[in-house]
Amino acid sequence: MNLAPISPPAAGAEIEVHNVITIAGRGAVLIGYVRTGTARVGQVTVPLVLGHAAERRLEVIAVERLSSMQAGGPAVGLVFRNPPHLGDLQRALPAGSILVLEEPGERTA
Repeated sequence: MNLAPISPPAAGAEIEVHNVITIAGRGAVLIGYVRTGTARVGQVTVPLVLGHAAERRLEVIAVERLSSMQAGGPAVGLVFRNPPHLGDLQRALPAGSILVLEEPGERTA
């Protein structure tokens, strides 16, 4: 039997989290490697539990391409609108976890 590989949707991206840092004037910034798709401004995260608040989606307002010295794939820095506290984002997305980005209006099943 020949099975075709499952390909990610044309829109959206999966980012392997490397670190979350704070940058003055930007707030919490997620650093990671693009595993599939393309990270773009306007995309939103799947719902995340951040601290004691209800789940929320974060909107990407900037994507910075970073030079990568590791073979983890294209490295990016993601900046979010109304970013959560650094500790909340670090707990929700520890190093090695996968962040899924979707196009606005797209919903994960």
